[in-house]
Amino acid sequence: MQSVSNRRAGILRLVVREYVDTAAPVASKTIWEKYELPASPATIRSEMQALEAAGLLTHPHTSAGRVPSDEGYRYFVESLMGPEELRDDEKATIRHQFYQAAPELDEWAQLGAVLLARSLGLLAVVALPRSEEVRIRHLELVSLKDLLALLVVVLREARVLKQLVTLDAVGDQAELSQISARLNDQVAGKTLSEIRQRPPTLEGSGTAVAEALVQLLEDHALREGGAHVQGLGDFLEQPEFQDDHEEFANLIGLLDQPSFDRVVPLGALADGGVSVVIGEENPAQEMRRCSVVVAPYSAGSRHSGFVGVVGPTRMRYGRAVASARYLSSLLDELMYDVYG
Repeated sequence: MQSVSNRRAGILRLVVREYVDTAAPVASKTIWEKYELPASPATIRSEMQALEAAGLLTHPHTSAGRVPSDEGYRYFVESLMGPEELRDDEKATIRHQFYQAAPELDEWAQLGAVLLARSLGLLAVVALPRSEEVRIRHLELVSLKDLLALLVVVLREARVLKQLVTLDAVGDQAELSQISARLNDQVAGKTLSEIRQRPPTLEGSGTAVAEALVQLLEDHALREGGAHVQGLGDFLEQPEFQDDHEEFANLIGLLDQPSFDRVVPLGALADGGVSVVIGEENPAQEMRRCSVVVAPYSAGSRHSGFVGVVGPTRMRYGRAVASARYLSSLLDELMYDVYG
C-alpha cells in the first residue's frame, strides 16, 4: 500500500467521514470550515488534489467536491479506521436477546440478521453452515397427544430438526423414550447416506419414526446452507442506487437469486476473521458499487456459516466490522455452550 503523509491521511479520513455522513461530494472549504484544521483552505485544496492524483479520491464531474475512491476506502479501512468495538450496553442487549431465543441455529441466524440490519440500516445476511453431509448427534420423541409425537433431532453441525410423527398406536412418554433409545443406538453418529445403506430396524411405531427421520434428513439436505436476509428495503433506498435504473434492476436481479454466493464472495472467508470487500474488488459486476463485510462462524465442523453486511461503498466500515465481528463470535460461543 502506498505511503501517505500524516496530513494527507488526516484529510482523507475527514473526507471519508464527511461523505459517509452526507452522501455529498466534499469540498476543501467544507473541511476547512467544519474541522478547523491548522492549514489554509489553499493548502487543504492542494492536499486533496494530491490525494486525487494518488487515486485515493475521485472528482465527480458534476461537482466541485471530491469523494473517496475504492482505493481510498481500502486505505481508510487498512490504515486509518483503527479498531472499533460495540459499546458494552449494546453487547449486553444483543446477548440477552440471543439467550432468550430458542437454542436453535436457524432461529439464531434469523435473529442475527434482524439485529444487524436494524443496527446498520444495510442489508444483513446470516448464512447457515453448509456441510457435505450432516451427522446425527442424538434424537428424542416427545409425546403430544393420542397418536401424535414430536421427533427432535440434534445434529453435530449445531442444528436442531423437528418433525411431527403419526404413530401406529397410542403410546405414553415412557414407550416413546424406549423407541428413542433404540433408534439412537442405531443412528447416532451416522449420516443420511449411512442410514440409507443400513436402515434402522424397529417394530411397531418405531417403523414410522424411522421413516420420519429419513424424510426429515432428506428435506434438510435440500434446504441446507440457506441464509436469512434482512434490510433489503433500507439497502435499496441508499442514494447511490437511485441514479441508474438499469444498474438498480441488475442489482435487484442479483439479490433476488436464491443463493447469495455472488453477493457475499465466500473466497473472502479463506483467512478467517473479518474481511472487507470494496467496490471493484467484488467479483460480481452488479456489486461493483457495493462493499461487503463478512465474518465466518464455526458450526462444529470444517464448514462454516457467515455473517455478512452489504451496503454501498459509502458505509460506516468501523461500525459494520465491529457488528459482524461481535455477532460471529457470539454465534461461536452459543453453539459451543449448547452443542459442545
